[in-house]
Amino acid sequence: RDVELVKAMGFTWVKQIFGWREIEQIKKGNYDWYRSDILVQELLEAKGMKILARLDHHPFWAQEDGGVTHLYNSPPKNYRDFGDFCYVFANRYRGKIGAYQIWNEPNLAREWGNQPPNPAEYVRLLAHCYAGIKAADPSAIVISAGLAPTGTDNAEAMPDEKFFRGMYA
Repeated sequence: RDVELVKAMGFTWVKQIFGWREIEQIKKGNYDWYRSDILVQELLEAKGMKILARLDHHPFWAQEDGGVTHLYNSPPKNYRDFGDFCYVFANRYRGKIGAYQIWNEPNLAREWGNQPPNPAEYVRLLAHCYAGIKAADPSAIVISAGLAPTGTDNAEAMPDEKFFRGMYA
């Protein structure tokens, strides 16, 4: 129903979250494509929408503490693990998913493992994922995460403009 409403408004693209933890949940290299295959089939093949896939939400095994705590969204202990996932994901959906957004609001601590926002580390994560996606699907578009608009500047949040400038630095 929602996709039909989006189409009725004249949109041709839809952004869909694909949680890394929902696909590679138990251990590295063990994939469950059930939900993502259904979403891609429904959005693209059945409804004719172009897909912007948002990739984030780490599996707990990839956390710094190995999953002892269940963080909402955290960069992985090893960024290469996320790059590998991005490669496998883009390879599976090559030609079906046209664009990728990497992570969400990394200028907020709650989206960055309850750690202070760190633009340089986000760029490192983005680079690993970019390399994986482009190796699998050179024609795919890769964009950075959307930033939360905030005037707060402390360990919980960084103003979007400051974070953006930090990414360039």
